[in-house]
Amino acid sequence: MNDQQTASAILALEECIERYVADCRARVDAFVKGHFSLQETIALQKQSLLSDLVCYPVNALWAIPSLFVKKILEVPVKLGWRSGADLIGLLPGGMKTRYQKEVERLIAVELLQWPCTMGDRKAAANGLVERIRQHRQLGPLLAAGVLSDEAVRELSDVPRLITDHSSSRALVLDTAATVLTLAAGWLFFGDHSLGIAGIGDQIARKRAKDRAASTFVLGSSLGSAFYSVFPPKPSFWQVVGATLLVGLFVTGMSLLVGLLSDPCLKRAGLQQARLHQLIDGVEDCLYRQLRTRLKPLLRRQAA
Repeated sequence: MNDQQTASAILALEECIERYVADCRARVDAFVKGHFSLQETIALQKQSLLSDLVCYPVNALWAIPSLFVKKILEVPVKLGWRSGADLIGLLPGGMKTRYQKEVERLIAVELLQWPCTMGDRKAAANGLVERIRQHRQLGPLLAAGVLSDEAVRELSDVPRLITDHSSSRALVLDTAATVLTLAAGWLFFGDHSLGIAGIGDQIARKRAKDRAASTFVLGSSLGSAFYSVFPPKPSFWQVVGATLLVGLFVTGMSLLVGLLSDPCLKRAGLQQARLHQLIDGVEDCLYRQLRTRLKPLLRRQAA
C-alpha cells in the first residue's frame, strides 16, 4: 500500500464507522419498544426472578456500608489526595442480576450488533466488521490480512461501555434499597443510620420487650416501664428472623422498583436518550481507537 491508498483506506474506515453508528441509532426506537414495555420487562424478570432474589438482599445490605465508605474517602480526595479517587473506583458494586446481564446482552447483540456471549449462547456477528467486509475497498484488505479482523474487533471497548450504561440502572435500584432501609429505620425507630441488620435487631428487641411486658406480674404497663430500663435480650434466632423479614420487605420493594423503572423511563423518553448517549460513547471510542491503533497499523503496512 502506498500513502495515497493508506489515506483512502483511513477515509473508508471513517465512512464505515459513520454508517455503523447511524445503523445503531436507527434501531433505538424499535429496540426500546420491543424490550422495555411493561409486558417485556415482566417476561424478562420472570426468567431471572429466582436467581435475582439472592442479589437484591445482598445489594441492599452492601448499599449503606458502600455509601458510608465512599463518603469517608471523599473527604481526603477533596483535600487533594488523588489516589483516593482510584480507591473509590475500586470499591465493589452490588451483585449483577441476571436481568441486568440479559439486558446488557440484548443491547450488545441487537442494538449495537457487537459480539457477546452469555452462558451457552453463541457470539453474535460484529456489525462494524461486516460493514468493513462488504466495503469494496476495505473488504479485500480484510481478506488479505492487511487490515486485521482482530484489530477491528478490538477497536471499541463496547462491553465496558455497556456495563457503565447499565450500572446507572443498578444505581437506581441500590439507591431505592438504601432509601427504603433508611426510611424504615427513621419511621419506626427514629434512627436514620440503621441498615437491614440494625433494623432487624431493633425489631427483635422490641418484640422481646413486648413479650416480656405482657407477662409481667404487675401488669403490662408497669412491665413496659420496667423493661425499658432493663430491656430483655432477644435470642439469636429472633434477631435472624426479624432481619430476614426486613430483608424480604426491602427485596420486594426493590423488585417492584426494578419492574417499573424501565417502563417508566421508556414512557418518559429517557431510555432512548440513555441509549443514544451509549452510542455516542461507542462512536467516540471507535474514532479514538481508529486514530491511535488502525492508522499506525495501515501506515506500517505502507512503509
